[in-house]
Amino acid sequence: MDSAGGDGRELILRTATRLFAALGYDNSSAAQVAEAAGVSQEELGAYFTGKRELYLTVMEQARNLLAEAITPRVDALMAAPPERRSRALHDFIDGYLDFCIAHPEMPALWMHRWLSDASDIVDLEAENAQPLTQYIVEGVDTLAESAGADPVHTTYTMVWCIHGFVLSGVLNGSGYRRGVEDQDQLRRFRDHMHLLLGRALELPDSRAGEPTPSP
Repeated sequence: MDSAGGDGRELILRTATRLFAALGYDNSSAAQVAEAAGVSQEELGAYFTGKRELYLTVMEQARNLLAEAITPRVDALMAAPPERRSRALHDFIDGYLDFCIAHPEMPALWMHRWLSDASDIVDLEAENAQPLTQYIVEGVDTLAESAGADPVHTTYTMVWCIHGFVLSGVLNGSGYRRGVEDQDQLRRFRDHMHLLLGRALELPDSRAGEPTPSP
């Protein structure tokens, strides 16, 4: 491994992200990360003091990637005039879904967390997820108020559904799981999310007759 500059650190982070997403924090170790990255534990220790610091850095990086992708779409939700709100909502849904498809480690990391993974790290939500989540809720609230919808639960309906579909897909008529790799199921899920949230927020379907965006 070329450990000069940030190359070694980035390799370790990529490896740790993959392992934490697959196994969770509690079922992973710094030694496993070092072995999978092809470095010694001493080399890993030159960048991170231990598994806890490594995990917190992975979660911060995941949050920053999501913020970069989704913040402009939340801004658009807040700024959209009434006639553009439906389009802004669809863009927001597509942006979140496409981000999770491109970075499935992000929903996987949080799915482990929802199941009490790394429960000894008590401030992770407050310091990592909550500021961005609250900003998303505020964006949804600009649409929810006139519809009498709950902005928190509307936001989490989107998050829970998208995370679940990206990670697990749905069972088809033969009992086999089909998810994002199945373009027909992906199209149907995308359309369903637009319809579900659009109706919850009492917005017209501005997507009628438009082609489904590619992830």
